Amino acid sequence: MRPLKSNKRKNRESNKHNRIRTHNFSYIFQNKNFLIELWQLVFFSSTSILLILIFLNQAWKTINFDQTKITGLSGITKNDIKKNTSIFYPKNLLELNPKEIESHLIKKLPVKGVSVTRHFFPPEIHLNVLEREPIAFASRVFANKIEKGMIDIEGSWIPLQFVNKSKKNQIKLSIENWNPNKKEEIILIIKNRFIFQSPLQKIKINPLQEISLKTEHFDLVLLGSGTDRLIEQINKLNQLQKSLPNLLINTKVKVVDLIDPTKPELKIEKILSNEG
Repeated sequence: MRPLKSNKRKNRESNKHNRIRTHNFSYIFQNKNFLIELWQLVFFSSTSILLILIFLNQAWKTINFDQTKITGLSGITKNDIKKNTSIFYPKNLLELNPKEIESHLIKKLPVKGVSVTRHFFPPEIHLNVLEREPIAFASRVFANKIEKGMIDIEGSWIPLQFVNKSKKNQIKLSIENWNPNKKEEIILIIKNRFIFQSPLQKIKINPLQEISLKTEHFDLVLLGSGTDRLIEQINKLNQLQKSLPNLLINTKVKVVDLIDPTKPELKIEKILSNEG
């Protein structure tokens, strides 16, 4: 009769068997994780390479002006933009430098700012224009001729061809003999135009660089060559406007001299009566 295996031996064999099974399972699990990680690496590497190839393919495609999307235009036309950016086309997207286009347009056109961005999907140039807002008509002597245009709140010149017709119809103020030497004075007057009780209609600069104004109530207001006392001059003009109608009868104020606002001088003329 064969002796029975002891429980101790059975337990040893069972533990050994369990260790083998655990080892095999761990090995399989590790292999599976390795395969998953390998697959992920291959997938993401392939995707990255594919995207890089697509990007390079798009980036090296030749782009023309027709693939330029423009926003912000009012008085300036798309044709004006095309004419002034012709030196940049045709080129591929990587060769186009947005900063060069921006600085070039700011030099060539009356714009306050330009933003240019490249888009690769689809390949396009996006161009946003911030135009200067005209605030007054202006005339200046240029190349021995009188040129007409407009200026903005910063005193910058805007050729008439770049101003929207509807905006022209809304503007009543004008500047005669505009020149850059008087830019600061013009800006100061324009920015304070709403202080005038009699609406400001015209700013004039004579050959001696002296400034005078025309308002709805006064034909000629002399300010002199500077505007360091402008607010004082405006306040004095407003006071005169209130007091003169009661003081002057059958007369019209021709000139108000406010070069020295503490001693205003008036030149008046008689209003002829039609009674006879």
